[in-house]
Amino acid sequence: MRDLKQLWLISIDPNKLKDNGSTLKMQNGSVKVKQLGHHIEAGDNSGRYSNRTNNVEIKKIMDNIPTITSDDLKNATSLYRFPRLSLSRDKVKILQEKFDLKLKRDFHQADYGIVSEKYFDGLFVTRWLSAVDPVAVASWAQIYNDCMEEDLYEEIVEMLNKIPEDAMIVYESEWFSSYSYDNRSNIDRYSKMAEKQRNMGESSKYHYYIESLDQWNNIQTNLSKLVWDTNINDLATEDSEVLTEEMYVQLKTMLGWTKTESGCGWEGNRDKENMNLALAMIANCNIKESHTYLALLFAFLSDSMKDAGIWNSVNFKSVRKKFDVYIQMNGWNWCHVYNYMIEELIKDDALTEYAWKEVAQKMYDDVLSSQMGVDAKNVFSISPESIQLKPELQTKVKSEQLILDDLEAMVDMHTESHRL
Repeated sequence: MRDLKQLWLISIDPNKLKDNGSTLKMQNGSVKVKQLGHHIEAGDNSGRYSNRTNNVEIKKIMDNIPTITSDDLKNATSLYRFPRLSLSRDKVKILQEKFDLKLKRDFHQADYGIVSEKYFDGLFVTRWLSAVDPVAVASWAQIYNDCMEEDLYEEIVEMLNKIPEDAMIVYESEWFSSYSYDNRSNIDRYSKMAEKQRNMGESSKYHYYIESLDQWNNIQTNLSKLVWDTNINDLATEDSEVLTEEMYVQLKTMLGWTKTESGCGWEGNRDKENMNLALAMIANCNIKESHTYLALLFAFLSDSMKDAGIWNSVNFKSVRKKFDVYIQMNGWNWCHVYNYMIEELIKDDALTEYAWKEVAQKMYDDVLSSQMGVDAKNVFSISPESIQLKPELQTKVKSEQLILDDLEAMVDMHTESHRL
């Protein structure tokens, strides 16, 4: 377990000053020094590090949270729910009844603690700050002591001496405008002081820290006991119905889309009651074994789903979070999003022949036909069947027989578990 350094912040605001009409003096209290928490790491100043899941240490923790199975729950007696879960209590109750599990009020008394990415979001703090050497701050204060109130320099030195030698020190400052003080005798000197303090730190970066060291140590010590809420949701639905091709087509229709008279493409017919029923079916199906169809639905129809009343329900949130990468896909009139979707389906081991044909059909409709005018009316013989995967990707397509074998094995496994 890695020890964390204390994180201290030095903040300076030259706008907190006293103006007697002739000179400016930075007043006491304009410089503050305080401990923020314990430093985890600093990310570079590119946009990708603004996202918590892209930094190294925190992602390492999240990646190390294990995935459990029903066999693990057979040997458990209790669960603990951490705050901010995207998991309905009904789903947890299903597992409680199936495996005779109790809910504990104390995490340390439970076999597993259910966590979410939202919970981690609340634990770790991200701020855009500059690292600074406290020696440079002390030197700056000494040089511009004449621009400060009496005793401010000594106050700054005293605060800096409280910072531990091995601490990580960051810095923030406020801009100073001389516009209102043009006639002051020391305005040039004061402005120079403000400019120097503003440029004292290094290049700004995203700094990640945790306010409570006890929380950090608790996570590190009990990492093997943590389990994702999405994992629990999968286990709660493993006895549920697996979506089929027919059910997938039915769900598309319920979400307001039906085949056009020509048989090419879809048209909308919105019915809120049907849409809510469709989302309920999605939330309560076998999430793991229905992954392919759910990925297609979330990729192609998530905008339609958002109009349903239960889109923001806890029960549905737990499913949609698992498929967020598909929900975020957009720009269907451009080829790159189809590349991305095929890659994600392969990564999830969910690319089937049916899924590939659905992707090809949408690409034909939204790119070749709608965007480029390629359809049955022109002189070219181009159809959805003309779109083919590269040979090296065709090997990644799961055969229907393999899927059926997996389903049969799953049925056998659950039958055996119920006999026990």
